[in-house]
Amino acid sequence: GKDVVLSYVSAGNYVGEMAMLNNNPRSATVTAAVFTEALVLPVGPVQRVLAANPEWREILQLQASKRVRNNIFREDQAFRDSDLLKFLMQEGLGEATDALIIDENLCIQCDNCETACADTHEGTSRLDRSAGPTFQNIHIPTSCRHCEHPHCMKDCPPDAIRRNENGEVMIADSCIGCGNCQRNCPYGVIQMAVKAPPKKGNLLSWLLFGLGDEPGQRESGEYDPNAIKKAVKCDMCTGSKGGPACVRACPTGAAMRVSPEKYLVRQNELN
Repeated sequence: GKDVVLSYVSAGNYVGEMAMLNNNPRSATVTAAVFTEALVLPVGPVQRVLAANPEWREILQLQASKRVRNNIFREDQAFRDSDLLKFLMQEGLGEATDALIIDENLCIQCDNCETACADTHEGTSRLDRSAGPTFQNIHIPTSCRHCEHPHCMKDCPPDAIRRNENGEVMIADSCIGCGNCQRNCPYGVIQMAVKAPPKKGNLLSWLLFGLGDEPGQRESGEYDPNAIKKAVKCDMCTGSKGGPACVRACPTGAAMRVSPEKYLVRQNELN
């Protein structure tokens, strides 16, 4: 009596091959979660190509068989997981390539993720742990998702926003602080900031011996509040060993950075 979300298909994949191979009615519909360009392949030409290349048809048949088995499993889990999938898609994870997700069952709200992010980025944290939507135990904090088609790139006068070879969306030093990217981002993950003095303070020295300033306190001295603000956001700690600092700093493993399809596979394995 209701639509049930069976699976998430990321960009670059295909659907409908099972119905074509077996000449059966389609068992599911497909809905685009974001702006999508689709290539439609008519059945006739595809079948002629497969008939002329039996090895291709065999490969496609094997993949279709795997999808049938996966669908049987998904249908068994569907009524429990459907609302979670809908939530993830509604919150824009359909266009994400690398989103920060926090398991609230494990999170102790220590904010180590924010502190580590600020320490890695000259005192300005690129994420807000407490902000963002939550569904059941899944929390999506305010942090860049590195979209497949970044909205922030749409109107950048100096062309300062690029995707690097690993897929991360980066803001170069050539940013002029116009704020267009901040306004165009629908997820509120870009902020305009000046270079702030770094935080200092060693936890053990301060806690055990009372030496130094309290951890998290900024160094004394002022910086120019009228300095040009530039756009900053998560850069996946590119260049740092071990990956994103927010994930590495989480003491319970609650924070993870994953693509939506990998997260759903992980959930299926746990279930």
